[in-house]
Amino acid sequence: MIDYTVYHEAKSKYAYMYDKDTVHIRLFSTKNKIKKIEVIYGDPFLWVPVGNSLDEWTQVKETSESLMKLEYKTVQYDHFFIALKPKYKRMKYAFIINDQYIYGCREIIDIKKHPKAKKNLFNHFNFPFLNEEDLYSPPPWVEDQIWYSIFPERFSNGNQEINPKDTLEWGKTDKYSNSQRFGGDLQGIIDKLKYIKSVGFTGIYMTPIFEADTSHKYDTVNYYKIDKAFGDNETFKRLVEEAHNLGIKVMLDAVFNHSGFRHPFFLDVVKNGKASKYYDCFYILDDKLPIANFELNEDFSINRDKIKHMFRNPDLLNYRTFAFTPFMPKLNTDNPIMKEHLLDIAKFWIEKYDIDGWRLDVSNEVSHKFWREFRKTVKDAKSDAYIVGENWDNSNPWLLGDQHDAVMNYEILIPIWNYFGTNIDNPEYSSTEFMYRINKVLTDYPKNVLKSMYNLIDSHDTTRIMEICSNNIDLVKLPYLFLFAFPGAPSIFYGGEIGLSGKHDPDNRRCMEWDTEKQNLDLLNHIKKLIKLRSKYQGFKSTDIEWIEVNDDFEFIIFKKDDIYFLMSKRYNPQNIILPKELINTTIYDIYNEKTINLSRTLEIGSYGFHIFKK
Repeated sequence: MIDYTVYHEAKSKYAYMYDKDTVHIRLFSTKNKIKKIEVIYGDPFLWVPVGNSLDEWTQVKETSESLMKLEYKTVQYDHFFIALKPKYKRMKYAFIINDQYIYGCREIIDIKKHPKAKKNLFNHFNFPFLNEEDLYSPPPWVEDQIWYSIFPERFSNGNQEINPKDTLEWGKTDKYSNSQRFGGDLQGIIDKLKYIKSVGFTGIYMTPIFEADTSHKYDTVNYYKIDKAFGDNETFKRLVEEAHNLGIKVMLDAVFNHSGFRHPFFLDVVKNGKASKYYDCFYILDDKLPIANFELNEDFSINRDKIKHMFRNPDLLNYRTFAFTPFMPKLNTDNPIMKEHLLDIAKFWIEKYDIDGWRLDVSNEVSHKFWREFRKTVKDAKSDAYIVGENWDNSNPWLLGDQHDAVMNYEILIPIWNYFGTNIDNPEYSSTEFMYRINKVLTDYPKNVLKSMYNLIDSHDTTRIMEICSNNIDLVKLPYLFLFAFPGAPSIFYGGEIGLSGKHDPDNRRCMEWDTEKQNLDLLNHIKKLIKLRSKYQGFKSTDIEWIEVNDDFEFIIFKKDDIYFLMSKRYNPQNIILPKELINTTIYDIYNEKTINLSRTLEIGSYGFHIFKK
């Protein structure tokens, strides 16, 4: 009997439709235990006569194409992969391990002792049929996208006539807070669209812009109305039109897990209690107690100075909220009234304003049932709209083709921080640990899902990557390079391209620096170049990474994607490295510096240096 771990699961991330004809099969096992693994497979209904009375199942004979490839290694496991094309769209399959064991859906059997076990279909995994309507089908334009993430209040003040009365001079503060107003608005974004285009961005994602009480707008009061501090609906319509004229997509933030306290549905509940028709649109805990058991202002807004005790004792709340935030009541998306309201909003901004996608705030706290209905509503309104969930963890349950097209890929953010970062709270990764963590992401998601993920290295919810890299411009170029070399759609948080720094929220929401004298133009040119290279060379977008050398002692990595080699050194001191055999004494093209190089046995990599070669 096998004394090590081996695992596969049918109809999952280990066995999924890649396209209408292809099934991807994955399996993992304890490291260094499997030398050879073959997949035996065939149509479950294809039997041929043998002799006078017996039939025998016809399976695909062993060839090199039925042998699984050792694709990646993680901390504990070897991960194997194969792509198969079942002729009749159906497939029973099992695994022959080290020419001795058959691993099937029910048990592992020694075939040297029980050779007939290879023909026992009751112990074979099953892919019943490749139904095209079940195929994960994100918008085809997504994998070529370069997103620019904008926090509107701090991006650009384009219309000072609508500034809130307490608006501060742009960027003039020693300490940022979420209560400050600097006048960023939609006109400011319109004014900067040509700049956004000039850098190479092809899409903008804006954090919430609907009427709300805070500067961050995650406490929505009216989902149909642009907040007056940002402009109006007509201004937004113009923004979308002008963006589209420049080839720029527009994605909005859907805050459907919770609303603001002053949303009219919730205020009706606060005023009328159980008698409100919206009572079940929220999660009221005790109908015998007041909904809001704290003091309110005359306009029914919350006096935040008087509810600090609620944060210290969340059991005082009589309704469910986002986190334990009294001014963000959680929505019951299964209530027919609330569901109709939210789904109407989802299509309203597509049908009337032609937006290209929705980013879903706190999407993992909303029911799968609602997101399935949301997807149908959105795709009926615009078939190629992009749906991105804000999930900070592994998210396969949302990425089965029936809910989201992608999630914000925080799964790569953490290893990038822990490897390249010098100002982090977590343990610093070695090169090998970094490889293992990245491999885990590559094996956790189907390859077609990886192509459409929304990739990021910082956001409005995190410390900025500049701060993570101790504000070292040379060092920060490395995480940006890795971001652009990873499959999926890269996203840059506004100002990241010119070196804007900041600690965790709210310091990460600093005003955009528009004075070119204060921008880091070297970093900006680096980002522009990466965008052009990604557009020109398919290898940047490939879902497959081949690790050529991962060096812990000298702190560098070399990996290959298609015919593109990426070399990165996280050492401060320049160093000469010995090249891998396949690059020694070769002539290659340095695509970053646009020149041909004759390599010898060694190569110098500068302080926090990198090379991108095409062989």
